[in-house]
Amino acid sequence: QGWMVALTLLLYERDDLGDPDATLTRFNALVDLMKNESMNGQRVIDNAAFRDRLMRLQGRVMALRFNDLRLLSAKLNNKDASMAATIVKLVGCELRHQLEGLAIDAMGEFGILYDDSPYLRDHGSWQTMYMFFLGLIIGGGTAQIQKNIISERALGMPREPKVKS
Repeated sequence: QGWMVALTLLLYERDDLGDPDATLTRFNALVDLMKNESMNGQRVIDNAAFRDRLMRLQGRVMALRFNDLRLLSAKLNNKDASMAATIVKLVGCELRHQLEGLAIDAMGEFGILYDDSPYLRDHGSWQTMYMFFLGLIIGGGTAQIQKNIISERALGMPREPKVKS
């Protein structure tokens, strides 16, 4: 039963990697950052291009939260929600990476700072999390592997062809 134990551990790992509550908290911090940063004398949040990117992310944050409610409902009703959990890892990590990236863009030239610069915002957490979630898109099962799992197991699509050695 070792494989079943490993799959169960991966399920919990994938669920934690795309935590909707942590994502919402980080989204709210991004909104605050965009209200406080300025570009060409204008608050970043008042820039239509940045605001559009923010609203697109907000919609995805809310969808992730609603999917989490679906997971909770399935658990309470003893239903299998393993594919929904796989979606959380896939979508959650990519969403966080894009969210952190928007923060870096919103900071302008300060967004590329690292280490102990006196102009570093939030102790460099935006840059650190950007790189962290880039790694998580690969770790815990790459995004491509997650998409294959979803297509084969949830959507019933044929398996990816194997290359003959």
